[in-house]
Amino acid sequence: MVFSRPAMQRIIINNHEWEVPNEPGWEQVVNEAGLVQERLFSSCETAAECRQIINEMYAIFNHYPVSKKFLESDKTKADDFFTSIFKWG
Repeated sequence: MVFSRPAMQRIIINNHEWEVPNEPGWEQVVNEAGLVQERLFSSCETAAECRQIINEMYAIFNHYPVSKKFLESDKTKADDFFTSIFKWG
């Protein structure tokens, strides 16, 4: 007999569906990230504002152990936040 669980799970917060690894602790991460994401659509008009939001998202994912391990560890791409926030997609 083999027991397994899916590799990914879907969490819906504020009508936005997040697909994250199937591990406990993601609800807190996506709750905080969802608040920043809402601001993304309403206040990201300049490059500086968009960069600030990216930095906030990075800080959130770096704060929680469950998501921190998915941050890009390749320091050669440290300036490319768009590709480094998630290794998994």
